Amino acid sequence: MSRAYLNGFRRPAMALGLVAAFGAVLGACASPEQRRQANLYQDGATCADFGARPGTAAYTECMLTQQTRRDNKQRNSLEQTALTTQIARDSQEMSRKVQCDRDAKKDREAGLRPRRCD
Repeated sequence: MSRAYLNGFRRPAMALGLVAAFGAVLGACASPEQRRQANLYQDGATCADFGARPGTAAYTECMLTQQTRRDNKQRNSLEQTALTTQIARDSQEMSRKVQCDRDAKKDREAGLRPRRCD
């Protein structure tokens, strides 16, 4: 690799790192419109780093790919949250059922009418 190539590679990588950091900072306290603008800026920088120039079919395809990636990441995060919530609910229900079964067994052993566990 030539030195010129390495220097040319460092700048886009450093710019991408700065854009990612900028996006993370904005994402923490930005309005939806500000996040959208930051995402567009970050996607544009990513596509430019890949060599796609604005106005070309390659750039448009790259921008669509970046948006799809972001949408998939958000959908996966929402699905994971829903799954985690359902697991927590199931765990609570199972714990409640086990406790009720224990209490019903104690009632039977004490000669009382056992509780009904649904």
